[in-house]
Amino acid sequence: MASLRPYIVELIRHTSSGLPEDVLDALAEARDNEPEGSRAWSTFELMISNVEAARQASAPICQDTGTLIFYVDHGPDHSPHALERDIVAAVREATRRAYLRPNAVDPITGVNSGDNVGRGSPYIHFTARKEKGVRVRLMMKGGGCENVGTQYSLPDESIGAGRDLDGIRRCIIDAVQKAQGFGCAPGTVGVGVGGDRVTSYIESKEQLFRPLRDVNPDPVLADLEEELLGSLQGLNIGPMGFGGETTVLGVKIGARHRVPASFFVSISYMCWAYRKGELTVKGRKAALDGHPLGLPVPVARKAASRTAAKAVVAKKTGAKKAGAKKAGAKKADAKKTGAKKAGAKNAGAKKTVAKKAASKKAVAKKAASKKAVAKKAVAKKSVAKKSVAKNAASKTTSPRKPAGPAVQVASRRARPKKLPVL
Repeated sequence: MASLRPYIVELIRHTSSGLPEDVLDALAEARDNEPEGSRAWSTFELMISNVEAARQASAPICQDTGTLIFYVDHGPDHSPHALERDIVAAVREATRRAYLRPNAVDPITGVNSGDNVGRGSPYIHFTARKEKGVRVRLMMKGGGCENVGTQYSLPDESIGAGRDLDGIRRCIIDAVQKAQGFGCAPGTVGVGVGGDRVTSYIESKEQLFRPLRDVNPDPVLADLEEELLGSLQGLNIGPMGFGGETTVLGVKIGARHRVPASFFVSISYMCWAYRKGELTVKGRKAALDGHPLGLPVPVARKAASRTAAKAVVAKKTGAKKAGAKKAGAKKADAKKTGAKKAGAKNAGAKKTVAKKAASKKAVAKKAASKKAVAKKAVAKKSVAKKSVAKNAASKTTSPRKPAGPAVQVASRRARPKKLPVL
């Protein structure tokens, strides 16, 4: 199986330096719902401008590149152990290239690992499937929006929430109201209903992988999502808490079976910098957010090893043939030498033969010296080539250079004019 490390590095770069098209469309729509020139309108315009500038420079759109959450669906042609190795290596490489800020801090010692790798970091969830190929989804969740996430255990008398749909509704409205602008509004709300304390939170985060404009397959939850998306705008929190018509970009609700004694409602809040990306690889084709990367996946290692083995066999065969030719030439030379000696004995020309042998030795010495000079020249050239190769390698691994052609995203800016800083 070929290494997917360079493609995962590109997934991280692409996700860190921009937003999905559905999120950009939602931000542009929210901006257009505000009076032009208002604080809310200008904030949305600056958000979109920031994303476009970051995409062009391959720089993070936010200084907090967040927790890295990978969801990997793999077929029988991909090993989860190899995929984990490639993801961890890609995270280290992306951190070195400054696509990511070092964010993995040991909670006991307070020491930052420096490469975003540590216990439980990055988080990788694997799912096996029958279909060949692999899908890698990445979410980058910042600490600010993570801090305003919360969990309710129903019934909750403080907000008058019982174990029913109205209770779920009250939990979501209370969580968004308490978040205010601290979660970098407008946010997207992921909700997990049921499960235990852990799986309820997992469900809430998995909901954030859904597209903003999709429809929940559960009709009851679909109606609740639509109702809340409208009613939450009435809080008028607006972008970054400045006030405005848009407080949330979406509400996504999922449910898991629970034990009778427990009824959890977990809220995961995602900030406006809603960073998520998807890499798909099948055969020798790779795509990023549905757009072809343009670079074929490398040949699998087994095939490469077979090719190398064939090359070794070919070399050995060539060596054997060359050895046979040399042996034949030596025999022919021996016959000629014997004939010459016989002729010399018969003619009594031993002195002439000795002189010829001496002249041949002199010629051989000259040839040997020429070969030595040629070897030195070849060695110098190889050293020069290695230095050129090293320079080229250092250029190709320079920070913030995409591994492949960057995916083009249409501009959502209202106008190129610079806006005043608020």
